[in-house]
Amino acid sequence: MRITEVEIHEFDYEVARTGTVGGNWVYDPDSTLEPPGFVLTIRTADGTEGHYRGFAFTPPMIAQVTMVAEEHLLGRDPLERRGIWQDCWRALRHTDHFGLGAIDVALWDLAGHHYGESVSGLLGGYRDSLPTYASTMFVDDSGGLDGPEAVADYAEDCLARGYDGFKFHGHPDVRPDVDIAICEALADRVGSEMALMIDSSSLYRTYADALRVGRALDDLDFFWYEDPMHDGGVSEQATKKLAAALDTPMLGLEHVRTGPYGTVDSLASESTDLVRASAHMDGGITGALKTAEAAEAFGTDVELLLGGPAHMHLMSALRNASFFEHGLLNPESTWILNQGFEGEPESLDDDGRMAVPDGAGLGVEVDWAFVERRRTGHTLLD
Repeated sequence: MRITEVEIHEFDYEVARTGTVGGNWVYDPDSTLEPPGFVLTIRTADGTEGHYRGFAFTPPMIAQVTMVAEEHLLGRDPLERRGIWQDCWRALRHTDHFGLGAIDVALWDLAGHHYGESVSGLLGGYRDSLPTYASTMFVDDSGGLDGPEAVADYAEDCLARGYDGFKFHGHPDVRPDVDIAICEALADRVGSEMALMIDSSSLYRTYADALRVGRALDDLDFFWYEDPMHDGGVSEQATKKLAAALDTPMLGLEHVRTGPYGTVDSLASESTDLVRASAHMDGGITGALKTAEAAEAFGTDVELLLGGPAHMHLMSALRNASFFEHGLLNPESTWILNQGFEGEPESLDDDGRMAVPDGAGLGVEVDWAFVERRRTGHTLLD
């Protein structure tokens, strides 16, 4: 079996009542975003296909897929995922490797269709539903998540819907006092019934602010403190110093694109307690699995960044992952990663858990009518 075609379908999708502040998504009743997305299809001579539906970082992903397609995909056996992964990792060594994620997920989907098995089954997965937390958009000033009471009200709503945890993203204008007040309101209202997290998304400009928020979390028994430092977590020395000063586990490396290799360095230096990984951005299912197993060997956990079918299947096979991330959410505007798929594969079941699709491959179908209706571009490499 050989890869004969690599096809890229570009489209946009709609996120209503949502705007940006400093590039961060917030509720805005008068705005609608139309970000770019794409579907990557890898096809063999016998017609077997694998797909990846992309929703973020579309331009660099597409550019990197086209960079490596001719030399490292066309003519290759698609079942040799590990070899293709390593060749593409090296070929993209001067980039952030975003494109490798799309390629690798599509290859796993193709393999599942070839064998008539789900990706979870290929991975040896043992969970068919996943504990899930609600992950919000950034705090806003427009009536969505506009302060401690509004965020706590929404957390109570999420608790009633069955979520096991709740995470909010800090104020994009960098307001540590507001973030602390929200943490206190959450702990008071739902802290005894849900795991609580804050994603500071590398907002805090000073070590003093990051430390002050972290000490507040220690008093409130938060489950994790995510990426507080303004350098994006690149400085191992800075994050190590902060992690050592706090009791709340530090979740890091979302913004660091060094794959499993850099993750091992960060774990060895004790600069983070928990690690982020993403099939979308860290080399696909293969890359994220490498990261998860490295974290397991160091005796710690991995948390997968954002949702999507690839993460449902991957998490089903991981013992050291606590939650599936469902987001980004807002009581007034919701960005769920279902656009471009038929049905709603990313939906909570009656117990507030995320069901793992059980069909062949990723177990989801691309909504080609949606793609065609909102198409913005098309590339066929053969």
